[in-house]
Amino acid sequence: MLPGPRWVLGETSSVASDWEDFLDSPDMVHAVPADVLVTGGYHSLDEWPHLADLRAIDFFCGMDPEDPTGELVTTRFIAFVQTLVSHRIEHATGPCRLTVVTRRAVHDVEDPRGSALWGAVRSMAIEIGEEARIDFRLVDLGDSRDLETLAWLARRDLRERELAIRQQRLWAPRIVSIRERHVRVPAGTEPAYRLTLDNAGQISGLEMKSCELPEPGPHDVEIEVTAAALNFRDVMVTLGLLPALAYERSALGHEIGMEASGVVRRAGPDVKNCRVGDEVAFLQGGCIANRVVVRDQLVFAKPGRLSMEEAASSLSVYVTAYYALNHLARLRHGQRVLIHSALGGVGQAAIALARHAGAEIYATAGSDAKRSRLLEMGVRGVFDSHSFDWLDGLMAATGGEGVDVVLNSLAGHHIELCLQALRPGGWHCEIGKVDIYADNALGLRLLRKNLRFAAIDVDRLMLDDPALSRELCQSCLNLIDQGELPAIPVTEFPYRDYAKALRLMTSGQHQGKLVLKAPSGKGDPAFTVADVRPLLDPGATYLVTGGLGGFGLRLLPYLAFAGARHVTLLDRDPDRRRTADWIRESSALVYTDLEIEFDIVPGDVAVEEDVRRCIAQVKRPLKGVFHLAGILDDRFFDDISPESMSKVFAPKADGALHLHRATSGLELDHFVLFSSTASTIGNPGQVNYSAASAFLDGLAVVRHRQGLPCLAFNMAAVAAAGMASRSLHVLRMMRATGMPPVSSDSAIANLDFAMRSMADRDHLVTAMFTRPAWTVELPDYMRIGRMLNNQDAFEAGGG
Repeated sequence: MLPGPRWVLGETSSVASDWEDFLDSPDMVHAVPADVLVTGGYHSLDEWPHLADLRAIDFFCGMDPEDPTGELVTTRFIAFVQTLVSHRIEHATGPCRLTVVTRRAVHDVEDPRGSALWGAVRSMAIEIGEEARIDFRLVDLGDSRDLETLAWLARRDLRERELAIRQQRLWAPRIVSIRERHVRVPAGTEPAYRLTLDNAGQISGLEMKSCELPEPGPHDVEIEVTAAALNFRDVMVTLGLLPALAYERSALGHEIGMEASGVVRRAGPDVKNCRVGDEVAFLQGGCIANRVVVRDQLVFAKPGRLSMEEAASSLSVYVTAYYALNHLARLRHGQRVLIHSALGGVGQAAIALARHAGAEIYATAGSDAKRSRLLEMGVRGVFDSHSFDWLDGLMAATGGEGVDVVLNSLAGHHIELCLQALRPGGWHCEIGKVDIYADNALGLRLLRKNLRFAAIDVDRLMLDDPALSRELCQSCLNLIDQGELPAIPVTEFPYRDYAKALRLMTSGQHQGKLVLKAPSGKGDPAFTVADVRPLLDPGATYLVTGGLGGFGLRLLPYLAFAGARHVTLLDRDPDRRRTADWIRESSALVYTDLEIEFDIVPGDVAVEEDVRRCIAQVKRPLKGVFHLAGILDDRFFDDISPESMSKVFAPKADGALHLHRATSGLELDHFVLFSSTASTIGNPGQVNYSAASAFLDGLAVVRHRQGLPCLAFNMAAVAAAGMASRSLHVLRMMRATGMPPVSSDSAIANLDFAMRSMADRDHLVTAMFTRPAWTVELPDYMRIGRMLNNQDAFEAGGG
């Protein structure tokens, strides 16, 4: 027996009348005439039967071509619930289940009009307090034959609050987490790629990404990379520890990787020092890649004595040590040299050069094991680099005389001790950068013994004196090739383990150099590359609505970087005179030299004639539509009016429908509707916006079922951009509910992922969660909360 008393109301075109046939206690059912819904005659609600004891309400949404977006039916339903809530707060004696029944409005959507009701109810259920004692339910039918299953549901109290019925089967929605950050390069393809830093401050901010190589110029060489070495500078760049001063004049820039080896693929006509097929070593920022284009003056023939891995690791360390000890300090036979942190790459190169010069070597290291290893290598005396006591030990070992040259990488008070350790006329060669960038003071009195102080920066030298840089590199390689200098010991990692190698370098537990080996031609199934190649057609036009607002000005640079070169924008406020130059100056395009054409067309997406006129005058093939237009009119539920609904629906829902109709027959690649998390999760104060956004979600499914491209991109509030960023109470409310605003960069990255990989899917939710109160007691826990609390279930396929 169905629970009662019960009210049944619905639109004339709905199956409300058919539903009444399933009700087995007619005396407990009040069938509300359909015209009451139309006229809004709820003033007599207190005269309807069973008001205080009501246990169930069934509201049926029909199909109405005069209300294609669902604005009208949603407005009427809101008016009914507004009246119902005020009466129930005063008179209700028990809980009441309010079931909103739609037909083909979710799942396999045919009528997105009903989708708007789903969005409205999701926010409504959050906002309406427990004192009204209303239990909101959403059920979608395939056809009238599913009423039998609806009757079965009505007799039971299932936990699920949202269900679709198809042929006596129940379907429940679930939000599923997507773990991938980027789309992967398809198997069998091999575009150029390199290790790229997205977010400085953490090693996880690195990722192998596809890239575009420049065409080699007359003096350029294209190289197939075989191996690339890591240096401590790479750790500093990755972790964001280098100050801006470090990039003031840098040949390497913000790139990861500075030296590598490989095979020449192509050479410019003016290149004289190498040919196609030659094995070479080279210096180049961003060389942890599969292919690079390098200036010929930074490319050198690989010494035959070295493997490709050894060649990749030799240049930076040997050049640094050679420039300091040989070129500047002129280290010669019989002199004494102190090498700090001597088991690192530069330290071992310095030991080899000092031994070649016939110098007496002293060194420091940070552990007993490393110090023992240095003694085994023939170092005269070793000391602890983690203590200031090394000076006393050094002076004792040298009879109080000290050394002629110091190669220092230690910071702080160690520098003063180094100067004290020098003999008269000695050289202090500083390869550390901490004190230099910090502009730390140094007492000049320490230099009174005719001491020389040199700061060594090979990165800067490559720009300041490229001829000398090449001379130093060639001298070191010649010595290696002649057998005068040994190869630096290397520890090899495959490219896929770059993070593991960097973490080892960060720990300081390695010896010699760490080298990354590029995958062989056969490929490595475990090695993946993010595909960020341009995906938009530079010869096509892309239409953007709402593109002149905060988030729109974030989207336009993305479209440019994704390949778009012709963008048409609808401007509903031409009096503001926002021009193409204004767009460039107001967006990140001001920092690029990308040439992109903007055609700004006066018009309102809420006016179908304006949309058709805009599309008709597009000169190039229209390949994509990005619908951002929208207005917020946040209100408490009791304050929502028909005017508020129209204000919100016009640009968002009506605009989407106009674009859908106006592009009918066009071969689009992308049709992106910027929806909201409010339509899927709900948000108090945004019932109107939730409803309009849910229509977009439904329309996306309809287009997919018609074989048309579409993505409903359900965004959370975006920090520092977009409509919500101008509404402090919305931002506070979202933070309080555990769903803070996302960054525009994060939103754009997720959009890019969806456009590249989700052509077969109709929507993507982009949001961030910080301890939301989605416990197992939450009615919607199975739909949304389980995603956060039981991730393993999804990884096991349970989602």
